[in-house]
Amino acid sequence: MARRVRLSVFVVWVLSLVITGILASAQTRRETAAVISGGDIGFRPDGWNGKARTGTWIVRINGEWVDAQGSVKAVSATTR
Repeated sequence: MARRVRLSVFVVWVLSLVITGILASAQTRRETAAVISGGDIGFRPDGWNGKARTGTWIVRINGEWVDAQGSVKAVSATTR
């Protein structure tokens, strides 16, 4: 009888390891430090919107990547 109990405990233990491995591998991995760059301008991907990649434009200043902010400048009619 003791042999059957040990075998049952072993089988339950192995099953718990397999289930834990399946659950751990199913978690999504987030690429936080990935930067697609060229020179001093880059793009930090955040996720997906359908088939389109979403993210933030960044620039390199003194070797450090910082977020870029766009600005809109008004064009006067006399300049054209």
